[in-house]
Amino acid sequence: MLSDSVPLCFCTNYICLAESVVAAACSRVGQRVLHVDRRSYYAANWASFTFTGLLTWIQQHQVNAALCSDWLLLEDGEELIYLSNPDAASIRNLQDAHMEGEESDADKPHPSAAQSQSEPTRKKISYAHLVKEGRRFNIDLVSKLMYSRGSLVDLLIKSNVSRYAEFKNVSRVLTYRHGNIEQVPCSRADVFASRQLSVVEKRKLMRFLTSCVEETEHSRALRFLRDQKLGENLEHFLLHSIAMVTEDAPTEDGLAATRHFLRSLGRYGNTPFLFPVYGLGEIPQCFCRMCAVFGGIYCLRHSVHCLLHYFLLWKNSVTFEFQLLCPEESENEGNSFTASMWAGLGRTPELWRRFSINGLYPPPGYKPDIYLFNLRSIH
Repeated sequence: MLSDSVPLCFCTNYICLAESVVAAACSRVGQRVLHVDRRSYYAANWASFTFTGLLTWIQQHQVNAALCSDWLLLEDGEELIYLSNPDAASIRNLQDAHMEGEESDADKPHPSAAQSQSEPTRKKISYAHLVKEGRRFNIDLVSKLMYSRGSLVDLLIKSNVSRYAEFKNVSRVLTYRHGNIEQVPCSRADVFASRQLSVVEKRKLMRFLTSCVEETEHSRALRFLRDQKLGENLEHFLLHSIAMVTEDAPTEDGLAATRHFLRSLGRYGNTPFLFPVYGLGEIPQCFCRMCAVFGGIYCLRHSVHCLLHYFLLWKNSVTFEFQLLCPEESENEGNSFTASMWAGLGRTPELWRRFSINGLYPPPGYKPDIYLFNLRSIH
């Protein structure tokens, strides 16, 4: 039985963004934190990989986990509580599917001499070329951007975690329309310099962006835009590239997203979005670094697949004790890791606490529009 003077120990078996933030907060206020993950990298499903690292990640998720038989070793009064695999709900049917083909000379069109001189030859990118240049770019498992005035940016600044990462402002916001990629005018200067909009459309757009802060409606976002008589061109920009909502979204949600977009303009650049230089996986790692600075312990390549639950009788009171059970052999090492965790620190049930963190996933059947963003090259 632990005494009230012993600090509470928090333990988590999953290193993702929410868990990293909670671990950093607990470590910062003096709590003992143990962070365990079966992976060899941080950030879990928020990770950023090189192309070779992405192929390795795909291979690891294609291997079926072996069934454990720890229940054969149970004694009287003990019970195993298996932990669910968070990857099972978000990662399914993962395959490495790529095809390379070349047109035969008979199928290739033969351009005229004038066309061959005027049109530049396009450089083909093959699978072998991607593998060779795979360390020159990163691939994020989660494709997200941060608003310059969003809650995550405010948290990074207030907690001083932003010093562990570098950020760049997205230089342009692009949209796909009528088979072409067009730049979305974001600021006032972009609106009046845009060649996609006529003079009348520029005035309508500026008038709408100025007045949308005061508008409150209860109809659908698309119908609200059509009632404003903005035209198909402006409707596409506002709905899919500025508000970034679906056509059947409520007008209040569309206006709130537009206001958020406008409030974030000009804080760090010409667009409202920020992006970590080395990928979105840097954000959870930054909070992990802060947790480690204040005494947090991290154990990668170790997993906890179940809890050993048993009862302890002490002075006519029952204490529930949990022990973390790890596999006998990890993926890369032959050692094992075992730690103990108690559900509470007091003799009364009122002093016991239970913590859980839930992940948010897109609703089933939701198909977002295509968003294209351009980042300046890093030298």
